[in-house]
Amino acid sequence: MSSTPGQLTRTVPPSQTELVDAVRHWVHFDNLAESLTKQVTNARNMRSGFEDKILNYLDTTATHGSVIQITGATLSRATRPKATDLSWSFLESSLHDFYKSRGKPDETVALIEFLQSRRDIKQIPYLKKTLA
Repeated sequence: MSSTPGQLTRTVPPSQTELVDAVRHWVHFDNLAESLTKQVTNARNMRSGFEDKILNYLDTTATHGSVIQITGATLSRATRPKATDLSWSFLESSLHDFYKSRGKPDETVALIEFLQSRRDIKQIPYLKKTLA
């Protein structure tokens, strides 16, 4: 049998022992992934809180252009663009505005229906865990 983690390659069905082993490993890594996801979320929330405190301090002391030197790096105030999520309602609203601004017949509904009908939707098999 040739296999890599997470992928079994075989031509015969696995034995019951292999199935039990695979389920045990799946549960272990599912729990690990869930735990790590929570830790990452908590770490990002904590970092964001401290970032807000630092930026607030820089704002209130009028030191916007300051550079903070730390071991191995520097921290400086910066900005980055953040686009809003692209949704069907945004697209519909924007298309209505587009046709209105051009003085053309509004074909928004037909265009949205066309796009939604052509959108690929795949059914992906997965293991669903329901807590007892």
